[in-house]
Amino acid sequence: MVYNAIDLFAGCGGMTEGLFAAGYRVVAAVEIDHNAAQAYRANNEQRGVVLYEEDIRQVDPNAVKQLLGDEPLHLLAGCPPCQGFSTMRRKNKRGSKRDSRNRLIWEYVRFVESLMPITIMLENVPALAEYTEFKRAVTYLKRLGYLINYTNVNVARYSVPQRRKRLVLVGSLLGAIEPAKGNNHITTVRDAIGNMPLPQDSNDPLHQMFPHHTVHIQEQIRLTPHDGGSRLDLPEEYILPCHRKEGVGFKDVYGRLAWDKVSSTITGGCLNPSKGRFLHPEQDRCISAREAAMLQTFPREYIFPINLPRSAIALMIGNALPPIFCKIQAQNIAEQLDGIFMADVFDEKKRSEIMRKVKNKNTTPELIIRKLLCEMGYSHYRLQSRHLPCRPDIIYPGMKKAIFVNGCFWHGHGCRRGHLPETNHNYWDEKIHRNMVRDQENQANLEALGWTVLTIWQCEIKISNKNRLVDKLKHFMEQQTM
Repeated sequence: MVYNAIDLFAGCGGMTEGLFAAGYRVVAAVEIDHNAAQAYRANNEQRGVVLYEEDIRQVDPNAVKQLLGDEPLHLLAGCPPCQGFSTMRRKNKRGSKRDSRNRLIWEYVRFVESLMPITIMLENVPALAEYTEFKRAVTYLKRLGYLINYTNVNVARYSVPQRRKRLVLVGSLLGAIEPAKGNNHITTVRDAIGNMPLPQDSNDPLHQMFPHHTVHIQEQIRLTPHDGGSRLDLPEEYILPCHRKEGVGFKDVYGRLAWDKVSSTITGGCLNPSKGRFLHPEQDRCISAREAAMLQTFPREYIFPINLPRSAIALMIGNALPPIFCKIQAQNIAEQLDGIFMADVFDEKKRSEIMRKVKNKNTTPELIIRKLLCEMGYSHYRLQSRHLPCRPDIIYPGMKKAIFVNGCFWHGHGCRRGHLPETNHNYWDEKIHRNMVRDQENQANLEALGWTVLTIWQCEIKISNKNRLVDKLKHFMEQQTM
């Protein structure tokens, strides 16, 4: 069975490439950076992926939902920008660097709450796990009904030929799930790029893209021992003055990769040997852009827009998720989905029962309220009407009654769950205020048409409050419409 997926913060397409390799159908993706979006389109437009090249904060999940039609969303994947949490940005600091992009994890949560995918997957740098807002986001996802697990891994244990530590979070509405364990198959630099031709013998413009240096630096590169040598092996006169000081770190800079080991982490500086260990194991040059992409496990034929500056190409390659790593994680999730959707596991009645719980149009709080209404004898509700100016969650057209089931955070409830994130408080205050104004306008428009309106808040939906909730619903349903 082919499962539907959406890729948020898609970059140049590493996650999407892994999802396709794992057998998924990627319905849509979101990416704001124009350079990365060019690469994404070049590789995925013909696959039918709809790319939203815009700020995710301006993307309406309902518009994305329409692309699914009546099909469920099986997996929502995403990698919110991580620069504020990266090791380099946090060096010698206790907490995450203040960065406006740190709060974008809540945009991922917003899409989860709106689309209610059956499973979710989020990848990021390990330091994200220490971030208060990440912990709050995980708590919120659990309240939506997801069973969540996350851990830190090294992608070198997943056949990726580089050292690269990642945080992997997976969640499911179907039951407990854990991130895929590595296969411990080590792929070396030689395995990845050992058969590449000399750049001058290649007709691949991306393989011909690498920096050229001054005579002095070129000689320094030539003198660096092959197959893993570093600047520490150079004659004294070729050691840069800034590297002669005591206590200077960054020993990988101007170092060579070793053929039979994994690469150092491919970063946004991967085409600049002054940024890390990015010299070719034996040729007197930096690795090429194509070799960097292959060390990230992109296919050799993957398209990158060569009209961009070398630094822009390096940045999108370094920021990408390794496709093979994403493939393994996605396959792990697909195995759980197979346990539900494969015909030889569950009969049609059982599968339909499960699907009613995870249908992409429903949230867990909505399902609870609808179940409660049915138990009270009000089972003749509808979920939408094209004749109304807005979209209540539950409607009784004959009685002109509408019920909104609102999440406390996104709709500005004054309870504990309505607490705003600490970072960029003004941004969130303005955003939630807009939602509250829209809610008031929706209620006023419905009442002008003669409807009565009830709002049920997420914090009210708990076992200890069931009797009061039943009384509230009963009073509303028995109230005479004006």
